[in-house]
Amino acid sequence: MLKHPGPEATKEAWREWAKAVRATLDLSDISHRVCAGLAAFPPLRHSTTALIYLPMEDEIDLTELTRSDLPVRWVATRTPDDGPLTIHELGGPLEVHPFGFSQPVATAPHVSPDDIDIALVPGVAFDLFGNRLGHGMGYFDELLAEMRPGIVRVGVIPSALVADRLPKEPHDIPVQWLAAEEGVVGVAY
Repeated sequence: MLKHPGPEATKEAWREWAKAVRATLDLSDISHRVCAGLAAFPPLRHSTTALIYLPMEDEIDLTELTRSDLPVRWVATRTPDDGPLTIHELGGPLEVHPFGFSQPVATAPHVSPDDIDIALVPGVAFDLFGNRLGHGMGYFDELLAEMRPGIVRVGVIPSALVADRLPKEPHDIPVQWLAAEEGVVGVAY
């Protein structure tokens, strides 16, 4: 495995490390294993509305969950040309964003962040304390900050991309759980 940057490294150095590690992973197998772990995760099984993301090419694909027997209302993010992420019901037409991932069309029914029980959140990397390293745009941190207190936040990540400690800033919103190929585990606070 590639040696990760030290604790003093910049977020950009961590992103470069994560990109190199991702290139070595079998994301199809990891995606299937992560979905199996999440399908058995009690907070998801007991949720009414679950937020997922539709993956970029180098992210874990959770769409298998939307075809499962879980009695959950699935919603997904939409990345507008400008402005914050919005949340929309899944099940209708999708379109391809300029970055290459699918997303609900703009006319898909809008969902309030207050309706979400559990958020399955992608990341470039996570640390053992639930800190998330994203792509640097701040979209998910803004969205998570809008959600009601008590929402279950799960970082979805290959275990190879879980670091001991990542750099964090005051606006970063941590997750309480990490879903990797070995299962779903709580983070150290």
